[in-house]
Amino acid sequence: MKKWYNLLIAIINLILYFVLIALWISIPEVLALNIPLTIFNLVLTLVLIYLNRESLSIYYQSHQFKKLTESIVFLFLCFCLLGVANYIAYKHPFQKDLSAYKMNSLTDQSQNILKNMKGELKFKIFARKQDSLAWITLFEFYRALKPDLVIEKIDIDVRPDLVAEYHITDTATLVIEFNGKRQYVNERDELNITNGLIKISRSSDPVAYFVQGHGEVDITNGETEGGKFIFEAVRNSAVDIRPINLLTTQEIPFDAKTLILWGPKSSLQPSELNVIQRFLDRKGNLLVAIDPDLNLDKHSGLRKLLSRYRIIVRNDLIIDRKSFVNGSNGSIPLVDVFNADHPVTHKFKGQVFFPLVASIEEVPENTTGEKGSVKMLASSSNFPESWGETNIKEFTKEQVVFTQGQDKPGPLNFAATFESEHNKIVAFGNSGFILNAYLKYGANYALFLNSLSWLVDEDRLISFNLPIVQSEPIFISSPQMGIIFYFSVLFSPLLLFGTSIYMYRRKRDK
Repeated sequence: MKKWYNLLIAIINLILYFVLIALWISIPEVLALNIPLTIFNLVLTLVLIYLNRESLSIYYQSHQFKKLTESIVFLFLCFCLLGVANYIAYKHPFQKDLSAYKMNSLTDQSQNILKNMKGELKFKIFARKQDSLAWITLFEFYRALKPDLVIEKIDIDVRPDLVAEYHITDTATLVIEFNGKRQYVNERDELNITNGLIKISRSSDPVAYFVQGHGEVDITNGETEGGKFIFEAVRNSAVDIRPINLLTTQEIPFDAKTLILWGPKSSLQPSELNVIQRFLDRKGNLLVAIDPDLNLDKHSGLRKLLSRYRIIVRNDLIIDRKSFVNGSNGSIPLVDVFNADHPVTHKFKGQVFFPLVASIEEVPENTTGEKGSVKMLASSSNFPESWGETNIKEFTKEQVVFTQGQDKPGPLNFAATFESEHNKIVAFGNSGFILNAYLKYGANYALFLNSLSWLVDEDRLISFNLPIVQSEPIFISSPQMGIIFYFSVLFSPLLLFGTSIYMYRRKRDK
């Protein structure tokens, strides 16, 4: 009878130890369950030792117990060393993303923003327990780059006082605290979290005005010929975009950081050009794109204004027979080599194509123009593979060839920048490369966003969540990780170990 209940207690005790291991791994924060159950099982172990004290006293004096004690002490010391190593790794985390498109790590832009944030940074997630687990895994990416990041989980069902204090209205809300300020984030993705970091780390969002009234790209149009997608990305990057009509205003508002003149179809009036010039005279910045029109040059006044800043946007069409989109016969050049020395294209990756693009030249520095530096961002192939075509009749006859004395030989430039003590300008020879029709080509949008971020003096503001690959990192919650550990590290080895002992004894008995 004694052996029967001893065996029963021993089995219960062993099973409870396995259960405790699973609980401490899966839900370590539920102390109200884990601690009492641990104490109960330890007491059960002491009861089992007391009931078998006579047989155990003999075993304590044996040579086997001495060896067992030495092994336990050795394993305990190894466990302590691993614990110290784990603590050091926790305080100084290191991650390496080996995926092809770096989808399981933060973007370079997020990393730059975190590096520039000096001081205590807190992430407080207000959510129910089951909703907060997915957030925490994403937060660990940020903590890997900023080890002093403080992460707090606040259960909205347990702490209604904090919910009221922080004015939480959504069931899953991240509150970012930095330098005495708070920023609220409701979407669980890197784009929104990093934009929250950007907003909380500066006093106000930069303002850019978008010129309308000349057939420019419609930033509210969601069809293929509109520009809604890219300008939603601009707003998500914490730049305040506002429309403006130059015919009805005498001055660009003084809160403007940058003026965007993107692909006007009709010519600008002299009064409008004067408004732009006054804006540049008071140290404003300009992002401009002029499309080629071989039938008629409608933008001579705008070209003249840009030439003052040592940039000439020619009215021609770049033909590149070496690197182009299939089926375009060279009229849609494809670019994958960029100026690595300029902030706009530094470490830029990907291929950008320009549908029907004009070439850009640099005006030699002289006394009549502004003093500053002109840099080219991307260029076509060398001649004779590329040239600037000016004869529209050749397109009609589908006999586009280089004509000496009329066409300009390559290499030709697709985009250029001007920088001085007073102004920054980025000029493109095409505006269509950022239309909604090309939303799957993320590098096109990245180049535009990089240019705008440089103009608003926010080099941290580069594109996020580019639609190159429709993919998301795989997040494994703590309970799921505990189950994986429980079955793969504990159950499976024990099962195999038990099976091996059974097979050995069976073979020995034969």
